Amino acid sequence: MSPAKPTKTGGIYGARYSDSPREKLLHAVRRLLRRSNSRALGLVTRQIDTVGSWFRPKYLPLPMRALISVCQPIDPLKRNRNLPAIELVIPFVEKDLAALPAVLANAKKHVRNPIGLVTLITPRNAEGTGPRFSNPQSSLILEEILFNNADARLRFDQDLLGPQILEHLNQRFGAGDRNAGWVNQQLIKLSAVMDSEYPGALILDSDTILLSPKTWLRSDGTQLLQVANEYHVDFMRHVEKFFGVPKRYRLSFVTHHQLMQPEVVRRMFPQGAQSLIEWWESSTDSMGRDLGDYEAYGSFLAHHYPKRVAYGSFSNLFSPAWEQFSYDLEHTGAEPEDLVPDYCSISFHSWAQVPRKS
Repeated sequence: MSPAKPTKTGGIYGARYSDSPREKLLHAVRRLLRRSNSRALGLVTRQIDTVGSWFRPKYLPLPMRALISVCQPIDPLKRNRNLPAIELVIPFVEKDLAALPAVLANAKKHVRNPIGLVTLITPRNAEGTGPRFSNPQSSLILEEILFNNADARLRFDQDLLGPQILEHLNQRFGAGDRNAGWVNQQLIKLSAVMDSEYPGALILDSDTILLSPKTWLRSDGTQLLQVANEYHVDFMRHVEKFFGVPKRYRLSFVTHHQLMQPEVVRRMFPQGAQSLIEWWESSTDSMGRDLGDYEAYGSFLAHHYPKRVAYGSFSNLFSPAWEQFSYDLEHTGAEPEDLVPDYCSISFHSWAQVPRKS
């Protein structure tokens, strides 16, 4: 496969690439909004939702939600100094190893807070001897990643979840049932935050590469909370039912990375593992598909700690083109943010990857 030449918009990596005048205009507007970094503009556009609720009780149409999201500042806490150190938490499985070095490198480059610790989390194998990998080469790749990142430690899903949660998972799904995957990842991320000794833990999906500098947490507990343009009504209903938290803005916090403060998560789940089990078992779906950790945290934070929220833009590019992207990184010498300059992050979901021909 011959590589496609990178463009100024980075649009070749998107699901629907177009070089039309309309697309160029949209990218120009996106660049302008990114440079403004205006909290005032973000506040004004969030009121669109408030006004819209008078005429459309359910939710705003996608174009309006996308407008609100893109108009939020990308780094609203940019001017702050003396930032607290945070923990970077990345759950991963074997298929994520190819992208993991780039995910780690760009997180360290673009997270303005000092990163005091990197925690990589993966399932342990049935023998209890190491990661659950099927390819022997994968262990060598992971060893190299850990060697090149001296601040990183490896933890296993089973150790973080603990015996109480594991017993309930086995009772519900049986050992190794793939249907447990969604519930597992929710419980693992929240357990990792509660276990953190830092004032904040940045949870980062292992298929997401950060492209833009951002300040995530101030010393007074004020944090960046990113707004997406998705709308998952099942998540929102479950949050309101379990936590009793109404949404001030009908906006989504379902992003592929989120800063969570252990203090807040411990208030959400005051009895630790037992509270997490109760949250999970309150799901109305057999596989827990109405559970949304990012939505739950964002809604809880915005309701109980509104003065500690700095709303920001998610501005993520969903890409089915990891093969093309990685080829271009290797053969052009460009940095990820050079290939995709108009976005704050790019995500490569494994289920969506397709070979791309130029």
